[in-house]
Amino acid sequence: MTILQAVMLGVLQGLAEFLPISSSGHLALAQRLLPGFSQPGVTFDVALHLGTAVSVLAMEFDRIVEALRGGYAPRLAAQLAAATLATAAVALPLRHTAEAAFTQPLLVGCGLAASGMLLLLLPRNRAGREARDTAWRDVLFVGLVQGVAVMPGLSRSGSTIVAGAAAGMERRWAADFSFLLSVPAVLGAAVVEGLEYRHAVAVSPGFLLHAGVGFVAAAVSGMGAIALVRRFLRAGQLRWFAAYLLPLATVVMVTALLGWW
Repeated sequence: MTILQAVMLGVLQGLAEFLPISSSGHLALAQRLLPGFSQPGVTFDVALHLGTAVSVLAMEFDRIVEALRGGYAPRLAAQLAAATLATAAVALPLRHTAEAAFTQPLLVGCGLAASGMLLLLLPRNRAGREARDTAWRDVLFVGLVQGVAVMPGLSRSGSTIVAGAAAGMERRWAADFSFLLSVPAVLGAAVVEGLEYRHAVAVSPGFLLHAGVGFVAAAVSGMGAIALVRRFLRAGQLRWFAAYLLPLATVVMVTALLGWW
């Protein structure tokens, strides 16, 4: 891996993590196209996800302060914890299956197609429960959906935003909850991957440099992506990303069936 490749993958991760187009699917395809790319497990991917976690904390700072001042921060923290446990209950059993699926372009294409179709289900209405009124069933449902989205091609942000809005959350709050929920999921994945591949990472200083560069690139591009998602939500145009995902999924699946990957 080169520094330029690390920057490119970091920018791609930051954009695709929050834009509803599937960061895992795009990373899986990009890494297959990069000559000589390798990493211990998915530890480089985890470094990129840590960068996007930083972008969430920066962009959601006002929401966090609002929760503290409004007195519902403990409830919100508990709901994020409950949703994270629901995610873990689904994602951990799927972990190795998801890693194997990263190497199967046909499966990635199927996931991208599913993400595009999910966006078409996003409710049009703007009304819904705000942060202080969020129901426990809402957050558990979103957490379960996030667990399934560990599969490559399934957009974590798109799936959880649609799930939150479908459950009754106001669309902007559904997006903010989706962003906040990514933080404990990313930290948990970092701990698991770090422990499993700690020896491989420890003996590779060059890998640590590339991971650090990717981390910064993902953090910066992630902040821009969050701002863009908010703009599309305000305009009611998040479905437009399906017009990108569905043709991309078709191309990926057709070329995979033809054996071009």
